[in-house]
Amino acid sequence: MRRNHRMSRAAVSLAAICALLVGYAALAQSTSPTEPAELTMRMEMEHPELPQMRGDLIGAIASFNAKEAAFRSGCQEVDEDDSARMASCRSQQASLTQEKAGLLTRIKAFNATVDEANLATESTPVHSPPTAHAPNAESLRVINAMNLLAAQYGWSAAKRAQLDEALRALAFDGDPNSTGKQIRQTWQNILARGQEPDLVREASQGGGLGFPGAGTQTIYNDCAVFALANATGLPYGVVAAQATGLVRDGSWNSATDRANPEAAIENHGLNGGEVVMLTEVFGQAQVVNRADYTKTLAEGHPILLNVVPSDGNIHAGHEVVLTQAFQHGGQTWYVLMDSNQGPQRRLFLSDKELYTMQQENGVVYRPNP
Repeated sequence: MRRNHRMSRAAVSLAAICALLVGYAALAQSTSPTEPAELTMRMEMEHPELPQMRGDLIGAIASFNAKEAAFRSGCQEVDEDDSARMASCRSQQASLTQEKAGLLTRIKAFNATVDEANLATESTPVHSPPTAHAPNAESLRVINAMNLLAAQYGWSAAKRAQLDEALRALAFDGDPNSTGKQIRQTWQNILARGQEPDLVREASQGGGLGFPGAGTQTIYNDCAVFALANATGLPYGVVAAQATGLVRDGSWNSATDRANPEAAIENHGLNGGEVVMLTEVFGQAQVVNRADYTKTLAEGHPILLNVVPSDGNIHAGHEVVLTQAFQHGGQTWYVLMDSNQGPQRRLFLSDKELYTMQQENGVVYRPNP
């Protein structure tokens, strides 16, 4: 007697595959496509394997979902006398089970690597003091790729040499003993300070760029685009267009980022080298350390700075602009433009506070002669 009916879960152990999918779904959620945004520029530089590992995992997850959907569609109703199809469903189930196990192992390895990269307590210093200014192997790879792209763009030999010098000079220039807790408190002090009359008056007497303003940062990680727009006085759209072109053309980026440069900028912003090269697109880029900030600002040249953001995340970076330097209480203070705070709000901070939160040397934008 031949019966045609919905195949029971016991027949092909659908309960096992459902359990498989439930367990997988929880893990897939923890490595969803939104997680790559949590990989900071610093983490990518220190762990260049992470972006590719994440991209591979996202592709594997999508492939698994497609196979799981096909399994459900093809094995929901099977004639129990159709031994060939029954065998095929059992084979698919075994394959999915094996693939799930492999995914679990890869996701676990990925999360462990990220956890290790994020392993920092409140008392852990943000940075280790640099032992040398020579770029590491990954930095050299990026620098060489940027020099090659500059040649492809048709930049002159002098401009390419200027770019190479700036890229190689970009290094740590902050307090190696700063902690996330100290940085959060520093930001809170700066934001709570507001427009104190003495600071406003003394800043207005100092030299500097003033306050151009290019808008407020969006929910995305495009602070570097806003910072450069503010530094150059150009519209955000002009700078953003050049930034997306640079990410698209840059062989140092992953294939995923190059295929969708807008999303790459929104997810994890620009790296330090890209900020330097983008500055060079609009004029001349020069890397300076803190000892030269006052003189540089007095000459009317804004300074792009990579600092730890206000949440104290020591693995993240946030691009701001110094527009003025002035004296207050016998000490050097600065006027800072932060795209998170809008184009019309001046932030005032001391040199000591800047030292606490700063990460890299400053990048100076100078117009072409």
